[in-house]
Amino acid sequence: MRPLEILSFADLPLLLRTLSPARWTLLQKLHADGAMSIYQLAKRLQRDYKNVHTDVTQLAGIGLIERGNDGRVAVAWDLLRAELRF
Repeated sequence: MRPLEILSFADLPLLLRTLSPARWTLLQKLHADGAMSIYQLAKRLQRDYKNVHTDVTQLAGIGLIERGNDGRVAVAWDLLRAELRF
């Protein structure tokens, strides 16, 4: 079991910008299909490679996507829980 990791956002608008619907779909596809290259991911999502690359880079930067030594990317977690406070 992986240790609990906490990712914090300053507010809801930032969370929604970071985890946009397109990025959430990308994460779901990686989780369901397993590790793959960004090129393969873009093809499966039917999205432009450059945009998928940008999304993967952003999501990897905050730890939601892992990059393997072979260049493939993956989602290594099963649960994302959000907690919002006023």
